[in-house]
Amino acid sequence: MKQRPSPRTKSAKKKPGRSAAEPSRSQLRRDLEKATTRRLILEAARSMFAREGYASTTMRGIADQIGYTATAIYHHFADKDALMFELCANDFRALGAALTSIGGIADPVERIRQMGRNYVRFAVEHPEQFRFMFLVERPMPGPDELTHLDPGENGYEFLKQAVTEAIAAGRFRREYDDPDLVAQIFWASVHGIATIHVTTPEGKHKWLDLRDSQATALALCDALTRGLLRTP
Repeated sequence: MKQRPSPRTKSAKKKPGRSAAEPSRSQLRRDLEKATTRRLILEAARSMFAREGYASTTMRGIADQIGYTATAIYHHFADKDALMFELCANDFRALGAALTSIGGIADPVERIRQMGRNYVRFAVEHPEQFRFMFLVERPMPGPDELTHLDPGENGYEFLKQAVTEAIAAGRFRREYDDPDLVAQIFWASVHGIATIHVTTPEGKHKWLDLRDSQATALALCDALTRGLLRTP
């Protein structure tokens, strides 16, 4: 007599399904809504900080700006300082990315030169972020608040590294042997151009024919490097 095969010997077909670690559609939707709300809060806060000042901006005012209750804002940020610190992290990360995008340039002097142009370009293309970062009086985040930033995205450190390499290679005149001093000379110079163009856009100055921001930045960087280089 033939025996019937045991049910356990049959190959069982697994029904396609979601793994335990895979989020559900509803969870994905909630995460998207949360991220969207957080982005709206940050954008409204940045705009109000730049327009009205940090001290005059309230969490309730930010909530009113986007049609939320203040309680809803507190679900995302503990207080105004926490909101400001995250804005700082986001905006300085974006600036750092703009500056470090030329990291593949081997010559440190050319890297510094291109960094100056990128700094001014970032300011002109993102004036609200630039105003918030540099032109709004606000509490300055300390190292503890921004420890999650990648050092490679720290614009000043990236500039200082290029200056240090140029000094070590003997590119700058002997008296310019302080990396922080040289880095701050470059930063202050391009920052001035950026600030002029952000606060008084081209064509809107009443008594000054403001030149193109990129052309001015390039001419400045050329003049600075010629003055600092051992052999211009």
